[in-house]
Amino acid sequence: MIIHDARGGQVLRLGDPGQGIHLLFSAPERPYGDDPALDMPVQAKGFGVDVRELIRTLDGDGLVEFVSSLAGELSGWSEPRIWQSSERQLKISAQRSGGRIVLTWGVWGKLTESGTSWYFETVTSHRGEREMGGLSEAFKVLFSGKPAEIG
Repeated sequence: MIIHDARGGQVLRLGDPGQGIHLLFSAPERPYGDDPALDMPVQAKGFGVDVRELIRTLDGDGLVEFVSSLAGELSGWSEPRIWQSSERQLKISAQRSGGRIVLTWGVWGKLTESGTSWYFETVTSHRGEREMGGLSEAFKVLFSGKPAEIG
């Protein structure tokens, strides 16, 4: 899940580049030093799609904890769960379906020239606790800023 980009930075990849649309989450950065603002570049690529947006959070807005809770409580919830960044640029909806966790990823952006906004949505499906645990660990590594094993 964690790969290196062309500049050597860590990227979390969800999905297979040759199989439809995949998501790329780059390591978050603090644009204002010690300020709680944390910016995470997100990209969706594939099938003629190349969407990029910088997601602003406040110390991650609990994203790592949200994904971890999905991995740790697979049998403990039946209603959809939702996470959203503080500036509403990224929304994740999680739903259980036949032993899988289906995540709907919604990204909102603005065109600076016109002031209009756009929305992009894609879905990923994850098998059971092991796969969700791997996703949780990958987000932890990405947010920690420490090097990860590549795979």
